[in-house]
Amino acid sequence: MQLIADSGSTKTDWVLIREKKKEASFQTTGINPYFKSGEQIFCEVRPVFHRYIEPETIKRVDFYGAGCSSHEKTEIVKNAFKRIFPEADIFVGHDMLAAARALLGNKPGIACILGTGSNSCFYDGKKITESLFSLGYMFGDEGSGAHIGKTFIKKYLKKKIPVELQKEFEKKYNITDEEILNHVYKKPNPNKYLASFTHFIRENSNHPYVKNHVEQCFDEFIREQVSEFTNHRSYTLNCTGSIAFYFKKNLINALRKHEINPGKIIRSPMDDLIKFHVHRIQ
Repeated sequence: MQLIADSGSTKTDWVLIREKKKEASFQTTGINPYFKSGEQIFCEVRPVFHRYIEPETIKRVDFYGAGCSSHEKTEIVKNAFKRIFPEADIFVGHDMLAAARALLGNKPGIACILGTGSNSCFYDGKKITESLFSLGYMFGDEGSGAHIGKTFIKKYLKKKIPVELQKEFEKKYNITDEEILNHVYKKPNPNKYLASFTHFIRENSNHPYVKNHVEQCFDEFIREQVSEFTNHRSYTLNCTGSIAFYFKKNLINALRKHEINPGKIIRSPMDDLIKFHVHRIQ
């Protein structure tokens, strides 16, 4: 049996494959070696699988995760999994590779992730040949949920959004400015907290101010990330992630402004990633 996993900052989706068919799916918290130790990963993942399957029956694990970009970080994840799945061959790769394989298969193009965070690369049909170092939600992650939420909240706190939106926001959240700042500066996972405000932004996506705000964030994503790739207008831009999926119209508007052709835009890479791996199972 084989496990395939796709992990972001918020959650990890797992799929169990038996005889080239999906048998079951599981979900754990996000696994990012920048924020979690090997022991934390072991303690969070092991109980989930011990409830449903015998870990010793797993012969291969293909894990793709945010933060798994260096040898040091991938080893943290790999060593934790070796303790959980002692009989398995374990592959740990970056979540950008999962996105590229799911979105493009064996075709060249630009692959992107727009979820809680953001990232992008150029994929030649076999491997990633161009990529950017992710600066995270504080200095980068343009176009992500954290970025859209952060820039919106900044304008809200400075009373620079339309009055009717201000009132709707206060009605929905009933939260003080001090509570917002406390969440961002003193509590864990401020990127997830900031991204949570995209629910409100999505509910008001038809408001001209909101539409313009979201498209400005995507415009910054294109300028800061996508435009860095060689011949970026010669290939389609393909994207996975909840932000890309739910704000698809805004993303397409921004791409067309930059004369970039949109390609596949999906919420999750898992279904296409399963297809990619099933063909490789001997």
